Amino acid sequence: MITPRKTRIPYLDFLKFFAIASVLLGHSVEQTTGNDFWDNPIWSFIYTYHMPLFMLLCGYFFGSSLNLSFGELVKKKFVQLVIPSLSAFAIMYAFVMLTGYNPCPELMDFSWFGFFNAVWFLKCVFFCYLIGYIALKSLRSFWAAALVSIVLFTILPIGNVDNINFMLPMFWLGYFCQKEQEVIDRHRRRLLIASLVAFAALLPFWSGRLTVYMVPIQVVDWTNGTVDWTNLNITVYRMVIGIVGSMVFFLSAPWVYGKIEHRRLTPTLNNLGKCTLGIYWTQTFLLECTLHGLGFYVGTAGSFIVGPVVATIELILCYQVVLLLKKHRYTRLLLLGEK
Repeated sequence: MITPRKTRIPYLDFLKFFAIASVLLGHSVEQTTGNDFWDNPIWSFIYTYHMPLFMLLCGYFFGSSLNLSFGELVKKKFVQLVIPSLSAFAIMYAFVMLTGYNPCPELMDFSWFGFFNAVWFLKCVFFCYLIGYIALKSLRSFWAAALVSIVLFTILPIGNVDNINFMLPMFWLGYFCQKEQEVIDRHRRRLLIASLVAFAALLPFWSGRLTVYMVPIQVVDWTNGTVDWTNLNITVYRMVIGIVGSMVFFLSAPWVYGKIEHRRLTPTLNNLGKCTLGIYWTQTFLLECTLHGLGFYVGTAGSFIVGPVVATIELILCYQVVLLLKKHRYTRLLLLGEK
């Protein structure tokens, strides 16, 4: 049985900060470049690794949940992940109903699809926890649980719900990294070099138009029972570049953190990393919906300046909002998933 970790790991808090900063930068570029973001180099690069890295970190901390009963796990993750998702959808619905204005129709779609789309990553993590728990308890073997669940959710249509089929391999990778942490520490330099070489080799062939948002995973055509080999190739390529890209940052994080550990700003960055759920939740309203509603657009060249500036402002603003939400019991529960 996996022993729960009692203390935080500072370099992982810093890595969470990097991950959420990447999310905000990607979303800032997306919301300020109109429909040109698909080919934007900043957006394309970030979308090779940002959500896979987040899911790797979620999987890394999954092991302690195996000490819970299934009911305890569902209750804990429902509070942490599903309640904030329900609150986000309810707030969006109430705003549109009261004002008659929908600033972001692509995001605020009031249907089952819209519910799953709103802060989709939180529900994806919830499902991955349940899948991982059931698979490990049933099959007992890590490799069997990972392989069977990945294959099933890749070929079954239900895998497209909240991009489970895209994120599940990253979740298992994170759990594997935690299980084999000692081995990784001994071979970190070699693993980092291998990941860097693989990432550099794959990156020239990458395009934002290969993201799961443009090319969803549909490996099997269930109407005639055939395999879509083109989709399978894209799916495997996208998974591999996501894995090696995430591993580059995961493996380099301890060394990078060691260089800045004693800087004055570092504790603040770590605190930002501790608030990633709240920042992700808040940016949905303050960045994605608001910027989209304003319709402020720049070209690709301008995104290299405007994107980082907007992302920095949003990061500071979202963090301050999260600190306010933490002060009240009900907002802490309903919006941040914290008791």
